[in-house]
Amino acid sequence: MNPVRQNPFSAAEPSRATVLLWCLPLVLVIIVITAFSSSVEFDFINYDDPLYITENPNVNSGLTLANLKWALFSSGEANLWGPLTYASHQLDVSLFGLNPARHHSVNVLWHALATVFLFLTALKLTKSSLWSFFIALIWAIHPEKIQSVAWLSERKDVLSGALFFASLYFFTCWNLRPVKNPALYSASFLLFILSLMSKPSVVPLPLVLFLLFYLDPKRIVASVCGAIRPLVPFVAAAILVAGIALYFKDQGDLGNTAEKLTIALKASHVVISYVFYLNRFFWPAPAQLWFLPSDPIFSFVSSVAILAVFAPLVLWLGSKEKLIITGAAIYTILWLPISGLVSVSSFFVADRYSYLPQIGLIFMTVGLVKLLSRFSTSLFSATLALGSFSVVILTLQQKQLPLWKDSETLFAHEMAVSPQSLLAPIHYGEVFKESDPEKALLYYARAHRNDPQAGIALAKMGMIQKQLGRRKEALESFLKGTQVATQVRENWTLLLLQQVELRLYEQAEETIKRGIEYDPQNWDFIMNSGNFYLMIRKRANEALPYFLEAHSLEPSDPRSIQACADCHRALGNTNEARKFENLLRQEK
Repeated sequence: MNPVRQNPFSAAEPSRATVLLWCLPLVLVIIVITAFSSSVEFDFINYDDPLYITENPNVNSGLTLANLKWALFSSGEANLWGPLTYASHQLDVSLFGLNPARHHSVNVLWHALATVFLFLTALKLTKSSLWSFFIALIWAIHPEKIQSVAWLSERKDVLSGALFFASLYFFTCWNLRPVKNPALYSASFLLFILSLMSKPSVVPLPLVLFLLFYLDPKRIVASVCGAIRPLVPFVAAAILVAGIALYFKDQGDLGNTAEKLTIALKASHVVISYVFYLNRFFWPAPAQLWFLPSDPIFSFVSSVAILAVFAPLVLWLGSKEKLIITGAAIYTILWLPISGLVSVSSFFVADRYSYLPQIGLIFMTVGLVKLLSRFSTSLFSATLALGSFSVVILTLQQKQLPLWKDSETLFAHEMAVSPQSLLAPIHYGEVFKESDPEKALLYYARAHRNDPQAGIALAKMGMIQKQLGRRKEALESFLKGTQVATQVRENWTLLLLQQVELRLYEQAEETIKRGIEYDPQNWDFIMNSGNFYLMIRKRANEALPYFLEAHSLEPSDPRSIQACADCHRALGNTNEARKFENLLRQEK
């Protein structure tokens, strides 16, 4: 007969066990806050933080009805819809201004809350405070969480994560009760809606719910309809938000990313990304912001080889321990939105994307330790193994966290670990563009050497060259920027303005023709084209079509409305001018 093993997190007396159990969430909160305490002293980062917070007028002006409306119906300059995340940033600004310490504190608190709800959910599912504690602890302090917690632009991760786990917890409570409490179900559904509005990548929650609570084949066969029926509202909400997210994905500057990827390349990205997060879980060093495979073919082949070993091994071990196979399924389900099937940028893998999917990998790891612990007469060895692993990852987390203290530190490290990076020298140069523009230009030029076909590097070079009074060099940079493979819209406008400044009017007209043909929806360029014909060429009849086109693209923008009115006035079209003037008064 096997001896009975005691759970070291359980007490002999029920009252003592209950007290200890309620202490564990507090212990987790203390550990999370301590682990990320130094991030409270960090600054804003010049990558995405300006886009989302500091230079976004709909956010840095605080929480207002107008700003809430903007958050609900816009993705901003990004192509990611997340109105609740924007609202949380707006609230922070209203409460704390642009004090980065306060904003970072809120990120840490959301992450701590997510950790508590993960623990409570795991406790409901595993019935073990030992396994649940380590599932939540390893997830909370893993170095892969640094980007999501220490980078304010990733508020969407910690906010959606906390709401995701809370929804999961309340649904678990509802599902496991003999008498169903509609309040618990409603709370779960509402929290899921809020999570979707924070970051749409949580759409697989209904699949996770089905997996966790209807995984038993006998139960599924007996009552498939009974299993699916409670999930119908969740599925409907997920489909609706997925549609909204796909719509906004095509609205931002990154909306055409997917069009540049062949089917073969996208398929290889999917395979590589699945294995990437497996590797990063067990080997999260060096810390890196952007990842692109240096050799895509080798990365694909090696990923296929790893999967050929990983899949049958998981199936075999999963047949012996339910946590392992459940974890593999959770990882796969939550990985799907970040798999690369739907492209949102040229960087198809990143540490921050693993914020939720990593739960599955931790379930698998804890499940493996649980399986091995069956060969022991006590759980001491399991506790020691998971405790040692926690110490190792906490040590790595503490080593990597300070890299995020400011832009200079972050991007200096990024250039060191990824010398061929395009964006690292660009954002490192941004640190010095005001204090030392010559130094900034050196790093923009380095970015251009790393990727000669990147329009963003040429745009940065041209703006600094113009700032330094090198107008012809700036003209050359802007011109090259309109001829490279990976263009940015601003180069066309910058080139046009530089040609006007140098009085190269015939070249400017040629640029207008090429620019409109290349990107007929470039609002800034179209407006500046109209201004060129109205103010420089003094030909209002040629300017008017551009202003009308700009107005059709952005009907509520007062600048295009005013331009249409002025142009009609110049042409003597008094009635048409009045129509636009009245429209302008209505918009105000």
